[in-house]
Parts: sequence; structure tokens; C-alpha cells
Amino acid sequence: MTKQAVFIHGMWSQPWVWDRWIEGFEQAGYQCTAVTLPGHGVSDPDSALAGLGLEDYVQAVVACVERLDEPVLVGHSLGGLIAQQAASRTPVKAAVLINSAAPAPIFPLRPSMVPGVIRHFLRWGLWEKSFRLSRWEAVYLLLNKMAPQQRQAYAERLIAESGRVVYQLGFGPLNLAGSNRVAVDRIRCPLLALSGVQDRIIPIGVSRRMARLYGSRLDYWEYPEHAHWLLEEPGYQQRISEVLAWLEHKIG
Repeated sequence: MTKQAVFIHGMWSQPWVWDRWIEGFEQAGYQCTAVTLPGHGVSDPDSALAGLGLEDYVQAVVACVERLDEPVLVGHSLGGLIAQQAASRTPVKAAVLINSAAPAPIFPLRPSMVPGVIRHFLRWGLWEKSFRLSRWEAVYLLLNKMAPQQRQAYAERLIAESGRVVYQLGFGPLNLAGSNRVAVDRIRCPLLALSGVQDRIIPIGVSRRMARLYGSRLDYWEYPEHAHWLLEEPGYQQRISEVLAWLEHKIG
């Protein structure tokens, strides 16, 4: 049977963030699909993303998964939360959550995030607009453990993001519509979460709360040397090997 994997990027991102991981998975025999979340693959994402919500993203991933034969899901940041929601709605072989955003009822805002997001949360009507991180904000929140010579190039490749999605995600249980909730008991597949202790946008305390939410259903690994861009921070090759070994053990 063909092994399949679906990769889900996070906020301000596009599928290129998975290039190195897809190389590793393909070498291990996986057929790989990198989802482009709605609004993230157009020539004018600033306009296309305005007003999009988390449910728009989740539906796009579920539709992709249902065209395949129970793939493995691999999600980074917001993509990790989307992977959880998709796994609760449609069968998948396993889900790997990398620096994953946490579902409600976990409240995700922490002091370490404030310098990188406060400018945007002070903008009235952000939930109806899209927005971009400045270079400083991108480095502070996302790229602080990347090799210095790579930070500028990566910051320049980041795009806009939906303000509505940030609000839906950022206020945890205060999102009364529940679009950031996960039906945890409906997830039947093996789950693995990788978290960087130096992550500023998904602080380690949030990741640990998520691990407690899932309990024994989730294998949880922490890395003191990593921050948010575990995808390509120094040592990422070993993380790919570890994930592939875990998948081989869990699903063959």
C-alpha cells in the first residue's frame, strides 16, 4: 500500500516551508501533498485573506484528505491545530503536530507573544482585514533560532494572514463560536507533538497544556534547543528522522 502524507502550513506561510521535510518523507517512500490554505496561493493574498476564517482552512484540508487513502497529517503551528480538527472529522493514519497551536479550552496568549503581536491587536477591525508581520516581528516570533544568515530570506518570503483567523485562534475559550475547538474523543489515530522550549508564539506552557489535554493519546516531545521554526532550525534533519521512525513504529 502506498504511504501518503499531507503537509499543512501555518500562518503567514505557504507550502514551501515543507520543502526539506517533503524531501525526507519522499526518500522514506511517502507520496506527499502540501496543502495551500485558502487565500495563501494567490497573487494578492492581502485582499484574498481578508475575512477568511479558520473553518475555511479546515474544510480545504478535509477535502484534500478525503481524496486520498487515509494519509498521515503533518501540521506546523496553525497547521497543527488544523490537523487535529481534520483528524477528528475524517480517518487518517496518524497526525504529527509541530509547534502546534492549541485548541480551546486552552488559552494561548502569553507574555512572550506580546512584543510581536500587540501592534496588530491594537488595530480596530483587524478581524475583517489581513495583516503582515514586520521583519522584526517575524524574527522575534518565528525565526529567533534560525541561522542568522537565513532569517532575512525567510522573513521576506512570509505573506499576509487573515486577522479573523488570528482572533479565532488567539482568544482560546473566549471564541464563543467554537471554531478553534477539537472533538478530541473523535480522533482515533496515533498522535505525536514536537515542541520547541524557546518558542515565543506557541510558548512551551501552551504546548504542555495541550499535552495534558490529550494525556496518553499523545506522544509529546520537547526540544530545549528549538523555537518555532523547528522545520529548518539547526538540527531539523534529526527531527525528520525521529518523526519517520515514530511513524514506522506506529503504523509501519
